[in-house]
Amino acid sequence: MLPSSGESGDQIAWQPYSTEIIEQAISAQKPVIIDFYADWCIPCKELDKFTFRDERVIAEAKKFLMLKSDLTHFQSEQTNQLREKYNIKGVPTIVFIDKIGQEIKDNRLVGFEDADQFLTRMRGITE
Repeated sequence: MLPSSGESGDQIAWQPYSTEIIEQAISAQKPVIIDFYADWCIPCKELDKFTFRDERVIAEAKKFLMLKSDLTHFQSEQTNQLREKYNIKGVPTIVFIDKIGQEIKDNRLVGFEDADQFLTRMRGITE
């Protein structure tokens, strides 16, 4: 058998964004990372291809609830509500929420970042 993509089977266990799942994470005192992305966004695709496939990032992600929120339809009512709630100006935007449900504003990421830098952000929350 030939591997389908030549890549490791390890990947981040992303879940779709929902307020209910964030509330569950806060109840369990688990930090949350939300990736706001769009299908047409090149830096979003770079994050997925390079940063989020790094073995170290994948391992560290297990300490978080990892959510993705699709903002492809940037002017839809649902997208507008999320953009307003999280003050999203563009994609990609990565929001870090601590164990008690507060955004760690200093960790907010807008744009592409390599795995080393992203890992530093993650470890700043979990260590």
